[in-house]
Amino acid sequence: MRLRPLRRGEFFSLLSVAILLILISPMYDYMNLFAPFGQFWKFHEVDKIELSTPYGKAVIEYDEYGVPHITADNLESLFYATGYAQAKDRLFQMDLQRRLMKGQLSEVFGESLNETDEFYIKMDFEGAARATWEYFKNSEYAPLLQAYCDGVNKYIEDGELQPEFKLLGYTPKPWTPVDTFLVNKLIAWGLTGDFWDLKRAVILKNLPDAEELYPDYLNHTYQIIYSDIPNINKSLVDWLSNFEKDDSAGSNNWLVSGKYTKNGKPMLSNDPHLSLRVPPVWYMMHLKAGDFEVQGVTFPGIPVIVIGQNKYISWGVTNVGADVIDFYTYKFDGDKYLYKGEWREVSKEVKTLKMLTDEGIKEKKIVVEKTVHGPLIEKYGTKVAVAWTGLSATTELRAIFKLNKARNVQEAIDALKWFYVPAQNFVIIDREGHTAYYPAGKYPIRYTDGKEVPGNVIFNGSRGEGEWVGFTPYGISSWEGFVPFEEIPHLIDPDYVATANQRPVLNFKHYIGDSGYFADPYRGMRIYEMLKEKTKDGRKLTVQDFIDMQKDVYSKPAEFFVNDIRKNFDRIPFSDRAKEYAEELLNWDYRMTYDSKAALIFSLFIDEFMNETFHDEFSSAGLDESYYPKLWVLQNLPENSKWFDDINTEKTENRYDIIARAMDKVAEKIEEKGWTRYGDINRFIAVHPFYPKVAFMNYPIMEMNGSKYTVYNFRYDYRPDQAGSSWRMITTFDDAKGIMYGIIPGGNSGNYFSKHYHDLLEMWKECRYIEMEVGE
Repeated sequence: MRLRPLRRGEFFSLLSVAILLILISPMYDYMNLFAPFGQFWKFHEVDKIELSTPYGKAVIEYDEYGVPHITADNLESLFYATGYAQAKDRLFQMDLQRRLMKGQLSEVFGESLNETDEFYIKMDFEGAARATWEYFKNSEYAPLLQAYCDGVNKYIEDGELQPEFKLLGYTPKPWTPVDTFLVNKLIAWGLTGDFWDLKRAVILKNLPDAEELYPDYLNHTYQIIYSDIPNINKSLVDWLSNFEKDDSAGSNNWLVSGKYTKNGKPMLSNDPHLSLRVPPVWYMMHLKAGDFEVQGVTFPGIPVIVIGQNKYISWGVTNVGADVIDFYTYKFDGDKYLYKGEWREVSKEVKTLKMLTDEGIKEKKIVVEKTVHGPLIEKYGTKVAVAWTGLSATTELRAIFKLNKARNVQEAIDALKWFYVPAQNFVIIDREGHTAYYPAGKYPIRYTDGKEVPGNVIFNGSRGEGEWVGFTPYGISSWEGFVPFEEIPHLIDPDYVATANQRPVLNFKHYIGDSGYFADPYRGMRIYEMLKEKTKDGRKLTVQDFIDMQKDVYSKPAEFFVNDIRKNFDRIPFSDRAKEYAEELLNWDYRMTYDSKAALIFSLFIDEFMNETFHDEFSSAGLDESYYPKLWVLQNLPENSKWFDDINTEKTENRYDIIARAMDKVAEKIEEKGWTRYGDINRFIAVHPFYPKVAFMNYPIMEMNGSKYTVYNFRYDYRPDQAGSSWRMITTFDDAKGIMYGIIPGGNSGNYFSKHYHDLLEMWKECRYIEMEVGE
């Protein structure tokens, strides 16, 4: 039997790589190793660790939730202790991240993963990470990063390794600055590594009429601030989809100024929607050395707080979703490719892929090929070069260091000038009452024949189409051909602003992505709706209002689709059985709660409605549901759109014929499965990477509220491949300090034997928070 490559979304399932261990060598007898009376496992829960680092003293104190509060003599000793603490709690997670990005999974998990490794080796993310370290190694940040690595390595040398290392029979190699930048590239790829341009080309080639389903802009008013088609092989696109960004990933954030708050200070909310795994994506920390003090969450492997607060400012992020990746085809002649009238040699480097087999370690030679635009990916007879902003040296770590130390909104904005990839919607507040929104990142400007062009096409690399001026893959870029930071649409001192992965602005003079890159507007709509409702008549907001907003499960799609059914109920040719289910929706409050039968019906209905509308045309063109358009497009199709007509019947169907058919499918499925409420399908299932070999290390299964389109965000899947609010944060200030309320879905420790393995799970489900303070 053969294991599949990684599915999309597993870039942020930082331990999810190991879910592919289903067929791991039987030499590992998990249950025997976990024998309760054996001496194999040793774990000591501690409340305090005192470290004498090479740089000075540091103390790690764990609170009742397993969050490390680290104080140190200086920044070097602080980051040494940070590395030590992260390794103590999340070392296996950190090691899997770098193995994924280096293409070294097969070396530990077996040869069935060599196809996955081959992709990552050919993309040469490690080369991009090395280029980034070359940029940083003579900077003021290099000693801090090296101190962090020293702390990780001290734990590797002296600490108790997590059970997974013993189960797999290996010791992790020392941590290096390049490994930290690999984690950086992993995060960036997980949010921007999008093959939509290739998929769009396949759609237009195989089903040309579908172009209308993928407009440049989704036709809505809820933005944040109020060529020729090449022959792209579909098999290549389907294969690459295993490695692209997570389609289910999203995020919410919003802020309000002190004008609308009870305490007169601005407030900020953020909940990034990423994969829900064991352990969680994020790691909570509180860091202090002298005047430097910051709290929040980071990705294990990153030494600074990525989302959080110091006593002066707070910041949150959501993914912009911009198009920062392009693809190029060429005319080839053997190992040469034509570029602007000149035949050039494809750059080649041979790398070694190591694979664990029953006979020991075997080696396979991988040829890494590159052109002037980036790495060449070849599959099924098609070759494309990939240009991605993250393949150059990038400076996000510098930006985040500066954010951690910023004392006001303006200093935070200055820090964001160094934030390149992934482009992120930053919302920022400060203690003095200022607010800002800035979608920071590097946005390429493409030119063909001297004319600026969008990036949602496949470019002819031989002609030099669509190139990025100032971009050097695997080197240090000048970036002069990108949108200048000052021209990026932004807001200074808005009274309120909300982002939910919808398009940032309408009619910006530069292309930053078409509708395939940005989310349906439903969550953004609902957040703005609640902000307007809660601030009307001079009402002032409190932290509880923000908590209520993060708990909100009102479905805007339900409001729109059910109202359409209500208005046209007598016209819809429902069967008697389907009518009963449709009537259930008419008396519903549109809230996606686990105990609701109507929420169950609606959740299944929109899937069936989508499929009944598009399956006939798409399947006849060889395209499955992964190629379907967005829900907003379906919602706004006219009643007699040709897409509602089933090409396999003589009758000409309209919208309401298809609604009736979809409801029949819903009734059939519910009765076949015996489901009675939404919680029967909307269930939290976060599995340990060794599942199903070791099921008891999974998190508990829970019925859940929420959906993909609600602010309280949870996206169920019938497989262990779910997404949702991976961190919830609400921040504000008083006159002397910052106040944070935060929670992660699981526990801060990745060690199964720790009491903090999943002690925060129920709190996360119920939107209860850990309260933390920073400052005096």
